[in-house]
Amino acid sequence: MSGVCGCIEILVLSVCLLVPPSTAGAELVDRIVAAVNNDVITASELALAVALNTRLGSAETDRKALESETLDGLVTRRLLIQEARRLKFAELSDQDLSAEMEKLSKRLGSGKALDDFLKGLDVTLQEITRMLGERLTVSRFVEKKVGLFVRVSRDEAQNYFESHSVNFHGRHFKDVQKSIVTLLTERKTEQQLDRYVAELRGKAIIRINSSEEKERRTPADRLSEPRQTNSQS
Repeated sequence: MSGVCGCIEILVLSVCLLVPPSTAGAELVDRIVAAVNNDVITASELALAVALNTRLGSAETDRKALESETLDGLVTRRLLIQEARRLKFAELSDQDLSAEMEKLSKRLGSGKALDDFLKGLDVTLQEITRMLGERLTVSRFVEKKVGLFVRVSRDEAQNYFESHSVNFHGRHFKDVQKSIVTLLTERKTEQQLDRYVAELRGKAIIRINSSEEKERRTPADRLSEPRQTNSQS
């Protein structure tokens, strides 16, 4: 839902105003591709997430579709990060972040492969660490907020086993009960998470800076707007 990093709470206009006129031309301001409540998602952040998803084997091959899918994932992640902050979810330790970096190095093949990957994107170690920390925070938050309350009964597992017996090739229920419970738990967690995220999105102010500069609004936003007889989509 691949991936990415930190909360930047200064708009481009504010950045420009803070740069003295004599040096403003030399400053490179990262483009904002989306805003989620008071947080923004930058073009470099999106590029890093797309590159990482591509490197780690995303099934999506169309570049625009991958960027759109990745940006949607970043919006969802930012909403969950905001909720984690609001509920005072525990901060990550340096050991947590180091472990995540080690996992990424192994997935890419080696520490050198990771260094080359970052150099190719002109990304700093701090930026990738921040992104990995955000992903881990969301994962743990979802586990505590949603997964902790998901339960699968023995009857549910038994019913699944009986209705999918062809998949188990004559094996006994007791031999596959644990794997079935795991599968059904993951499905229930995903369904609960979808509902939770939909609720967060319904309350959020989300703007996507596309080529048409269209704003992604919730149904409540649209209902609150004055009706226009000659509106354009």
